[in-house]
Amino acid sequence: MNILNLHALNSFSGGAISVPKFPAVDSKRALPILAVCAGQTIWGFSYIFTKIAMTCASPDVLLSIRFILAFLLMNLMCLTGKYKISFKGKKIKSLLILGIMEPLYFYFESYGILYTNATFSGVIIAVVPVVSILLAVLFLKEYPTKRQTLFCLLPIVGVIIITISSSALGIVSPIGVFLLLCTCLTSAAYKIVNRKSAEEFSAFERTYIVLLVSSVVFTISALKSVNGNIHEYIMPVFNPQFIIPVAILSIFCSVMANVFVNYAAGKLSVAALATFGTLTTVWSMFAGVVFLGEPITVMSFLGSVIILIGIWQVTKSKPANE
Repeated sequence: MNILNLHALNSFSGGAISVPKFPAVDSKRALPILAVCAGQTIWGFSYIFTKIAMTCASPDVLLSIRFILAFLLMNLMCLTGKYKISFKGKKIKSLLILGIMEPLYFYFESYGILYTNATFSGVIIAVVPVVSILLAVLFLKEYPTKRQTLFCLLPIVGVIIITISSSALGIVSPIGVFLLLCTCLTSAAYKIVNRKSAEEFSAFERTYIVLLVSSVVFTISALKSVNGNIHEYIMPVFNPQFIIPVAILSIFCSVMANVFVNYAAGKLSVAALATFGTLTTVWSMFAGVVFLGEPITVMSFLGSVIILIGIWQVTKSKPANE
């Protein structure tokens, strides 16, 4: 006998059966939450495919081909007639700023880690939710609740625990610290601009511009890294060990995940969106353990639990202007 039947029997009174009432699901809030969770989960698994692809090509070439394929896919989607792009009569400035911030973040993060270490960089980048909330208050007048302010700190603590328990300390240079601070600010600013541009542009339009700008910037960088040698640039494409993971990164991580998260950015507060970003750490750790056989420690598991608790508590409440 299931729980519902037991409840009905216990509620039997006066010849009537009391049916339990379940709270209605707020679809307006549930859909963005599902979307951002899906997007962050996909990004969490991206590290596996990036690691495989980088055995065949440099990071610059990888990013270039990844974003070119993703941008071509977006155009194919437009040709179907189901997805439309219209910039007429809209202020495109915020959209261009959004597009520029994507490659900036990649560069700041990559070189920041190069000149510091994984532990330090992980701790600094974990502070992004707090910086995002502060910028949202300053520029969007979007004030988080006390509950959100308190519990958004839990995912940060969780990321710090996972990072420290998984990495060894190394040399930290001043330039590395500066670049990581730029990473933190760029990531937070991206969320603010994304939220603001969502007032005029759809998730598809925002993703389209981000992929366009990223493909141009990374291709210029990639050609520079191979000294303009087109043969060296294009050769990895013919290697299945490269093109298969890159195709996955393009379709799922660059297109699908971006559309999901950009959709959520127009519906959720910056505080909630930034907090959900810590899910990437949990999923990347899970993917590493399951698919790459990487070790997991008790502290890493504890950090993951803390992140999930923090996200759960933040999503239980929402600011009045969300």
